[in-house]
Amino acid sequence: MRLTSTLQHDLLLGLCCLPAIAAIYLAGFTFNHVAAASIAASGALTLAFGANKTWGGSSFSLLITTTLGIAFSSWIGCLTGNSVPLYIAGAMVYAGVYVMMTNVDASAWWMLLQWSIAYLVSGYFAGTVEHAAARAALTGSGGLVQMCFLYLVFRRYPFQLKDFKPHAWLRFLRITMGKYKHKIHLQWSIFYGVLTMCLALSTVEILHVQNGYWAGMTLLICLRNNYRDSISRVQARVLGTLTGSILAAMLIDLCHSPLFLVGGFILFGYIAFSFSYSLISKSYFVFTFFVTLMVVFMISSLGASQLQVATHRLEATATGGLFALFAILMTRFFTRRQILR
Repeated sequence: MRLTSTLQHDLLLGLCCLPAIAAIYLAGFTFNHVAAASIAASGALTLAFGANKTWGGSSFSLLITTTLGIAFSSWIGCLTGNSVPLYIAGAMVYAGVYVMMTNVDASAWWMLLQWSIAYLVSGYFAGTVEHAAARAALTGSGGLVQMCFLYLVFRRYPFQLKDFKPHAWLRFLRITMGKYKHKIHLQWSIFYGVLTMCLALSTVEILHVQNGYWAGMTLLICLRNNYRDSISRVQARVLGTLTGSILAAMLIDLCHSPLFLVGGFILFGYIAFSFSYSLISKSYFVFTFFVTLMVVFMISSLGASQLQVATHRLEATATGGLFALFAILMTRFFTRRQILR
C-alpha cells in the first residue's frame, strides 16, 4: 500500500510537469518555431526530472539554481564548442567538480549533473555570442515556465520562497567543504573521471561519431560512489539504450508526422521523469529504455533521421560506458593498492 501511494504521488507530480512542456510546444507550432520550442522544452524537461527534489529543504532553491546553471552552461557550451580542445577542457572541469561533489551533497550533485549535460549538449550546437545567448535564454525560459506551472498546478509542493537566499551557494560551500576530508578513493575517482572525460570526447571526435556528447553524459551518469552500482549502471544503460533505440526506430518508421513525434516525446518523457522519482533505483534498465525513446523522438521531431539518431546514441553510449568501466576499475585498483601499502 505504501508503494502504491508513493507511485500515485509520482504519477501526479509527473502530470503536473506536462502542461509546461505541452504549452511550450503549442507555442512552437503556433508561431512555426518548433526548433526553438524544443530547446526551451529541454529546460522544462530538466526541471521535471528534479521536481521531487529539494536543496536545503526548499524546492525553489534547487529549481532556480538548476535553471540558472543550465542556462549559463548552455551559453558556455555554445561558445567553447567552436574550439574542440577548449570544449573538451571545459567538460573535464565539469567532470572533476561533479565527481568531487558526490560525497558532499546529493542535491548539489544532481544540479551539477544537469549543468554538465547542458554544457555537453550545447557544445555540439556552437555558434556566435548571439547564438549562445539565444540558446541560454531559451533553455532558462523553459525552466522558468516549468517552475511557474509547478507552483500554480501543484500548490502543495514546498517551494518555501522564504528559505531562498542569493548567497546560499557560498554558505553551502564554506560549511560543507570545511568538513570535507579528501579520501583516497575520491582522489583517484576525480583523476580518472577527468581523464576518461577527455578520452571519451576525444574518441568520439576522432571517430566522427555524431551527437558524441552522449558519451560524456553516459560517463558521468555511470560514475557512482558504489562500485557495484557503477558496474550495473553501465550494463543497464547500454542495454536500455539498445532496446530503446530499436523500438523507437520501428515506431517512427511506421509514422513520422511532427505531431506524432512530439506526442511520443511528451509521452515517453512523462514516463521517464515520473519513473525517475522513486523507482529509478529498482530498474535503471527500464528508466534508460524510456529515456532513449524520449530522446530519439525529440531529436527526430527536428527533422533528423530516426535510424541515424538511434545509431549515434547507441555508439556514443557504448563508448561512454566503456570509459566509465575503465575509470571505475582503475579507481578501485589504485585505491586498494594504496590502502594496502
